[in-house]
Amino acid sequence: MSSHDYLQVSDDGGVRILTLNRPEKKNAISPELAAELSRTLDETAADETVRVAVIHGAGDSFCAGADLGVFLAIGRGEMEGPKKVGNLHRHLRAFPKPLIAAAHGQAVGMGVTLLPHFDMVYAAEGASFLTPFVRLGLVLEFGSSFTLARLIGRQRANELIMGARPLDAATAEHWGLVNRVFPAAEMMRRVREIAAGLAELPPGAVAACKRLIRQGEESSMEDAISREDEVLSGLYGGPENLRAVEAFLESRRQRVP
Repeated sequence: MSSHDYLQVSDDGGVRILTLNRPEKKNAISPELAAELSRTLDETAADETVRVAVIHGAGDSFCAGADLGVFLAIGRGEMEGPKKVGNLHRHLRAFPKPLIAAAHGQAVGMGVTLLPHFDMVYAAEGASFLTPFVRLGLVLEFGSSFTLARLIGRQRANELIMGARPLDAATAEHWGLVNRVFPAAEMMRRVREIAAGLAELPPGAVAACKRLIRQGEESSMEDAISREDEVLSGLYGGPENLRAVEAFLESRRQRVP
């Protein structure tokens, strides 16, 4: 795929890199960027050559949250509430393949509340995470009153949201907001390596695991077990399973002197 006005798109094997491309605005989310990213995610979901998607930001920041022009347009009655950017999280959450965020510099507002909708989040040393909603007379969005409390715990979510102070990368990792922190100069290389490793795995099994984990967030233990058993019954002895087992056995035979 090619570069667009608000989003740069490139493929590396089975990995698609989506780069938020408003560096002069620190990749703030405008209605145009939200629409382009949503459309590209849907196209990527349907592209069988792509196994994994990575989203990061151009320039010195990941994402500065909602473009301030959105608030001004709403105040002038030119836009109906947050709906122009409010569906982006649904496209992220519906994406059926592994979806990775690579955050550096500043992640602010929506740049933070979108993160729980990714499957994995990696950060560069020096990254910071700020949710200034209460300072702006607002509340959190994108379902983060649900997702953040379950991801990092209710009390930490309260500190992040109500405290409205930047969270450094090391604390974000300790809290569980991000998976791991890498040196800034190495982050994208390390993330590409992780994504490439995922792209080599059986795609059906990967997608099924992602779906089960998502469903498990919102259900009981018994519901989760029932869904796992149902999916496993269709995968045991299936083509992906047999190919993987045969490849494993062959690798063991080759290691035997």
